[in-house]
Amino acid sequence: MKKTLLIASASLLISTAAFAQYPEDFTKDQADSTIKLRQTEIADLQSQITKTRADADKATADAAQRMADNSKCLDNLYAMLGSDRNGYNAYREQVARDEQELAALRSMSPAQQAQSADRIKALEDRIRADRGNKLVLIPDHFRRVGSMSSSFMQMKKGMVPPNTTYTVGTWKKDRDCLWNIAKKPDIYNDPFAWPKIWHANSDLIHNPDRIQPGWQLTINKTAITEQDRDLTGYRHRRK
Repeated sequence: MKKTLLIASASLLISTAAFAQYPEDFTKDQADSTIKLRQTEIADLQSQITKTRADADKATADAAQRMADNSKCLDNLYAMLGSDRNGYNAYREQVARDEQELAALRSMSPAQQAQSADRIKALEDRIRADRGNKLVLIPDHFRRVGSMSSSFMQMKKGMVPPNTTYTVGTWKKDRDCLWNIAKKPDIYNDPFAWPKIWHANSDLIHNPDRIQPGWQLTINKTAITEQDRDLTGYRHRRK
């Protein structure tokens, strides 16, 4: 009994709240008109919902079709470049690894770079391979590989060239002395830079006027400074 009374009270409260917005003299015709208006509004909303759902379904279908068309175009593009999707992904990952290696090498000091000649040569070979792959024609790859190549060349220009060696020949046949060796185009192309050879081989050459055939001389390829040159022929000689 109590439960029934509670339900009845709740229903009365709801009804009272529902009609509280209408005036006390609200007639039956006015109520019918209001109900009809609300039903029309509900029908319009349902129609809009149905149309919106249809538009959403069409948009989803169109997006799926565009994705399929795009995927097909990419596959055709990769095929034209002699590759496929897996090859494209592998190439992109290789370019990313080469970019990371270049960044690591560029962060090194000149001395560290000189000790990393094998890594630098390996990277140079890989960049050359990146440039030779037809996939580089894809705009993003073309930009990245081009930028990497330029950065690599800038790094190499700033590097200290590795030392080389020169085997001393005979005076009779080769006219080898420090002056003539320094004058060679593939050495320093400057005879006055002969002290640079002497200083780089001071443990071997005790008298710069006397060198022996067969000696392996270290040729330091750093830039020639004024301290490396001897315009008088005697300024750098030891007492």
